[in-house]
Amino acid sequence: RQALGGTCVNVGCVPKKVMFNAAMVHEMIHAAKQYGFDDCDKGPTFNWANIKEMRDFYVKRLNGIYQRNLENSGVTLIEGLGAFNGPNSIKVGDTVYTADHINIAVGGKTVMPDIPGIEHCIDSDGFFLLEEQPKKVAVIGAGYIAVELAGIFQELGSDTSLFVRGEKALRRFDPILSDNLDKAMKDAGMSVVPGSTPKAVTKAADGTLSLELENGDVHS
Repeated sequence: RQALGGTCVNVGCVPKKVMFNAAMVHEMIHAAKQYGFDDCDKGPTFNWANIKEMRDFYVKRLNGIYQRNLENSGVTLIEGLGAFNGPNSIKVGDTVYTADHINIAVGGKTVMPDIPGIEHCIDSDGFFLLEEQPKKVAVIGAGYIAVELAGIFQELGSDTSLFVRGEKALRRFDPILSDNLDKAMKDAGMSVVPGSTPKAVTKAADGTLSLELENGDVHS
């Protein structure tokens, strides 16, 4: 059901690196004054909708390359919802396909926390569907994907908070990395909230979301 190329091309490495590069350019603009560039304080403004349009176009081009590679390799692409109807057969729509060997490689899907109000939240895939840049965002997670997305949000101007269950992000990585990362995120202005286990998410009449933690703290 996803476009050709899987996670990496559509909602992983490729579009993430586009956003990472945008954040890196923004950081370089901030540092330009220290390298002899004048009138840097005003600087350019960042247009989220613009980068999304260009990023989506780039990804769509890669989808086309994958499709042509399949065609050039003699691979038949069958689109539809498939289901086994025998030990060596799969039915897609009204058509049954048989084979001596069937390889199941459907990928995985994000498991969201089972808490009240989770329907108001998005997963990392949803990051790439955002049409507008949020003014304020809460990223829940301590792994590298959470860290990457939180860093992109923060550098591009969103007021970002990172909620982690332990005392820091990437806590199982080498301490030299995780300790320096923790300091760098805080120095960049990001709020890192340790000991955070989500309990519920509530939505106010004005659309504002609030995150309640197991310890009773509420963040809006």
